Amino acid sequence: MRSALHETERLLVVLPSWVGDAVMCTPTMRALRAAAPNARIECVGRPGLEAVLAGMPGIDAFHTHTMKGWLGPFTGTGRFRAMRFDTVLLLPNSPRSGLFALATGARTRIGWARDGRGWMLTHGLDAPKDRAPHSAVDWYADLAAWATQRPVTDRTVELACTPEQRAAGERLLEALPRPITILNPGANREDKRWPADRFGELARQLIAATHGSVCVTGGPAEAAVVQRVVEASGGTAINLIDRGVALGSLKAAIGAADLLVTNDTGPRHLAAGMGTRCVSLFGPTDPRWAALHERPGAAREIQLLAEPFLPAEIVADRVAKFCGMHRISVGDVKHACLQLLRTNR
Repeated sequence: MRSALHETERLLVVLPSWVGDAVMCTPTMRALRAAAPNARIECVGRPGLEAVLAGMPGIDAFHTHTMKGWLGPFTGTGRFRAMRFDTVLLLPNSPRSGLFALATGARTRIGWARDGRGWMLTHGLDAPKDRAPHSAVDWYADLAAWATQRPVTDRTVELACTPEQRAAGERLLEALPRPITILNPGANREDKRWPADRFGELARQLIAATHGSVCVTGGPAEAAVVQRVVEASGGTAINLIDRGVALGSLKAAIGAADLLVTNDTGPRHLAAGMGTRCVSLFGPTDPRWAALHERPGAAREIQLLAEPFLPAEIVADRVAKFCGMHRISVGDVKHACLQLLRTNR
């Protein structure tokens, strides 16, 4: 098969919706640039994702677009038709993204042929038939390798910051004694959250053990849980929401911090992309879905699982009642934190 990008001059990449998935597509973006060095490569995604990918080389422009509802793929797509993209590559698997690709008028439409959207694509790759967990990193990179007819060998996630983001991140952590640990107690589901009082107790113990600083972060909708952690710390932890944290400045702050402790949610991926050590807490979600490729010798992440003894053939998501986050102890998390803080950055 000849590369689907062999005559591409303007490529539009449709990004996945979640922050973590946007980070996990960065090896794919590098591979696309290497395969089409002279093409103009632009991205389209929901509001907020631009801050995640800002600063990355190889992306010529970012467009914000929301595809919610069945009319979403067709609303406001006139501007994309006017841009005359010849190729659209779909990283999400939704039928809505396939309809959006059709609406752009692009002659070449590439994606996984699943969920009944194969007819919307000119180049559709059949999805694996097994139901075993596959990392989104590999899901996206395998599609890029098939589309470009070039292997994607470097699958490490990697982010960068703009000067503005870096300055904003430095302001968030200004004058804080090191080591600096950032806690991220939120998640998109309540059952994925380690209890707030345990995050608070962890903050107290880390400050006592390291004489450093502990900050707590979260999105606007997570202000209540962030405040509960601060209160449970006896006021020793710093509320980054009160300091005006936003997604771009959080990315930079995580990059400047010494350690992140987080549930299975977007900031974990920001830490991986910025090369920051991380303790990740997993309960009713199988970590294999979000496996990240670390560079040899990096070993910057320790994963703590609520049920670490599940057989490989059992997916944690399907036995969620046995994988409650409360099963992870403060002592285990503290031990993992100190172990990573002792390693060279």
